[in-house]
Amino acid sequence: MKKLLILLASLTIVLAACSSEKEETPETTTNGAGAAKTEEKTNPAADMMKFYLSISQSINEVDADLNTFENAQGEAALPEGDELKTMKDAAKVSADNAAAKVEAMEVPEALTKQQEAIESALTKMQEAYTMKSQALVSEGDVKFDEANVKFQEADTELNAVLEEIGLVGSSIFNEVSL
Repeated sequence: MKKLLILLASLTIVLAACSSEKEETPETTTNGAGAAKTEEKTNPAADMMKFYLSISQSINEVDADLNTFENAQGEAALPEGDELKTMKDAAKVSADNAAAKVEAMEVPEALTKQQEAIESALTKMQEAYTMKSQALVSEGDVKFDEANVKFQEADTELNAVLEEIGLVGSSIFNEVSL
């Protein structure tokens, strides 16, 4: 429920920011020979917003068990024995699935100017989920500190892209961690 509320709040903020932008509209011009030529005006803010929301939605489809583990760990409420092993195994599968979802994402063609920065952020997100998966199979206490730092780096890069195209920064980390 918290994820839904945060996602709706983020969407409202972004849509408000996008409302001042023009919609994508075809523009017809004629060249010297009189032939009509259609040029597409793209709205990178709208395209980025759609893509940004798809990132959190894709991850949230598969990361529930990982979030459950992290929340229980944060509240010092992890079970013991077989129940803990089952929970860690489910969280690992969840982290692996999230890494796969992020890896499969493709930057829309309309965002070619921002593609390098977006791909860098996606790579860092994937690395963060891989680090979490590895931490879940390691012996002893599960530590996500380095993975969370990596994810925050990705978050910072995505915020820079959002701000570059005139949108308000957000926190994808918060959107996928609840």
